[in-house]
Amino acid sequence: MKWLGRCLFVVAVVVCAAGRASAQSADEFFNPDALQRIDLWLNSADWAKLKAAFQENTYYPADVTWNGQTVRNVGIRSRGLGSRSGTKPGLRVDFDKYSTSQTFLGLKSFVLDNLTQDHSGVKETVAMRFFARMGIPAPRETHTRLYVNGIYAGLYALVESVDKTMMGRVFGSIGDDVQNDGYLFEYNYVIGSPWRFGYEGAELAAYKQRFDIKTNESKSDSTIWGPIEELVRLVNSTASATFEQAVGASLDLAAFVRYLAVQNFVAQNDGFNGYDGMNNFYFYRLENSARHVFIAWDEDNAFLAPDFNITTRLDDNILTRNTMQLPAFSSQYFSVMQEAAASASDWMQAEMQRQLTMIAPAMQEDTLKPYSNTEHAAARDTMLAFAPARVSYVRCEVATIVGTTRPAGCAASAGQ
Repeated sequence: MKWLGRCLFVVAVVVCAAGRASAQSADEFFNPDALQRIDLWLNSADWAKLKAAFQENTYYPADVTWNGQTVRNVGIRSRGLGSRSGTKPGLRVDFDKYSTSQTFLGLKSFVLDNLTQDHSGVKETVAMRFFARMGIPAPRETHTRLYVNGIYAGLYALVESVDKTMMGRVFGSIGDDVQNDGYLFEYNYVIGSPWRFGYEGAELAAYKQRFDIKTNESKSDSTIWGPIEELVRLVNSTASATFEQAVGASLDLAAFVRYLAVQNFVAQNDGFNGYDGMNNFYFYRLENSARHVFIAWDEDNAFLAPDFNITTRLDDNILTRNTMQLPAFSSQYFSVMQEAAASASDWMQAEMQRQLTMIAPAMQEDTLKPYSNTEHAAARDTMLAFAPARVSYVRCEVATIVGTTRPAGCAASAGQ
């Protein structure tokens, strides 16, 4: 009986531990205050193949362990555009690749950003937290140590996938109806063919090439891409007097302007108004609606410079130019810039410092990153100097443009 009692006690402990583990949530997985540890376990030959063929999207089976929990038979593949690497691969992890019903913490997938394009290691994570702080739909992110077959593979950003699960989190529910059954697109940057929202004709092929559908893929082309063609046509052909009413039925213009202003505040040179056309965003047509909204994505190239012009390329993109010609939206843009400066002034530098401190040992020990610890230290110092300088610059420039009193300490503007 004593033996049976001890067995029952052990079973109870195991059951309780399993209960505690299963109670963990996606919020804990993406907890921005924690440096996570993720282990991937896969055939060593498959890992070598993935690294050798890193430009391909071939999936390989693996097991994933996090915080004492292991999910078996998931799919992993190389990912990224300019960040692809055979030494330190960026990875996409799909729980449902081989078993369509498999999820983990309610997630179907997540992304491991290899941080190869960011010497500081915190641009992406700070920018996305700031977007969310400013009310812009954005994925949750934190940092993780990645181990592959027990060997340290480097410091990564752990990124929430932009998918139906995220849409449900961001847009919530109406009654019992989770608002995640709309049409989600990832913008596809076409190398050698920069696009700035110009009308490309009534044929849908051009829009299919640029907007990669991620949900409702089985619907007809006209159902999926027809509304995008219509939106682009209206943006290009509608007079200012009726622009807000006509285009606003298909695009949340106020949310768009807010997205533009916040993206400019973080000095993103490769975003919607990018140096080579539009890039790095998701586009979502709301469930049971004709209206679209923008979702932030991939801010590795943010924080370019504190004096990044606050009107950079506003005239280049047709959607941006025609929206900003309307006084209400022009006024909103500069108002949001001021709001961003106020929000950043008491948060951004401290958040950068917190994240840099959190990742410091993992970054120092990452021998696979394509930059030295000395280069990381220089990028760290540049990041920490960005926030106060950017706040000051934006406040001064907005005051000059809108004609209000310039704050003390502003340098003389070009017009003075």
